[in-house]
Amino acid sequence: MCSPVVSTSDAGIRATMNGLSLFDDRPCQTCDITIQVERDFQLSLELFDVSLCMIGSHQLQNALTAACAALCLRNQGWKISDRSIRAGLQGTCLVGRSQFLTPKEAETLGLPGAKILLDGAHTKDSAKALVDTIQMTLPEAKLAIIVAMASDKDHLAFAREFLSGRKLEAVFLTEADVAGGKTRITPASVLRGCWIQASQELGINIVHDGLAEYQDLLQDPSTYSPRASENSTLIAGEYSLAVSMKVANQILRTKSDNQTGILVITGSLHIVSSVLASLHK
Repeated sequence: MCSPVVSTSDAGIRATMNGLSLFDDRPCQTCDITIQVERDFQLSLELFDVSLCMIGSHQLQNALTAACAALCLRNQGWKISDRSIRAGLQGTCLVGRSQFLTPKEAETLGLPGAKILLDGAHTKDSAKALVDTIQMTLPEAKLAIIVAMASDKDHLAFAREFLSGRKLEAVFLTEADVAGGKTRITPASVLRGCWIQASQELGINIVHDGLAEYQDLLQDPSTYSPRASENSTLIAGEYSLAVSMKVANQILRTKSDNQTGILVITGSLHIVSSVLASLHK
């Protein structure tokens, strides 16, 4: 049996984003999906106002790919209705991929009122996809990020992608257990050095935790002065994930004032797993 070859870049295949909404206290994107292919085989589908829990332009492409695959199976005799395709797309989620925690989950972590985004991005390309997703979802929000990565990743390229994407209020470099043992854990101090290097290469003003005025920051986040670093990004290395979340959130709240702020936790699925595990302790 010959399998059809279909590309989501083919004419007649498109997904159009309509906007963002909330579903179970989490952002989702609504879109229209249109597939009209007429070659030696035919694919036809029109779905309007499909709610995707997985957000981002790359997820629109993933949804198109999944829909095309379902239609190809239908052509081969599988009983798959349009309604089933819609249900499959709307019911799809992947833990740790553009995952916003609910207000209740944020409160469980000891961060009431925080808007927390978890994403296991750990490469240059996935970092760009995450930055684009944040820009699409909350373009005006202030950002603080917490990063932990495995030792075999390109830490510098990852940092460059985030720093060149949009202004970051604070970056906390921390550590998380990684499959393969301690030898695969990147020390927070090493990550910190990479982010400082990337900032200098890009000409970004930074305030790092080696400076005297920030020696007491981890002990008392309330001493953080937004005016002191209005045009700078704070970069700090902190071994404890819990401390990183607490201090980063305090800085974000101080600098956000009445604006929306997002605490992004990324760099590996291992740090995401650590956060999610904390919800069940």
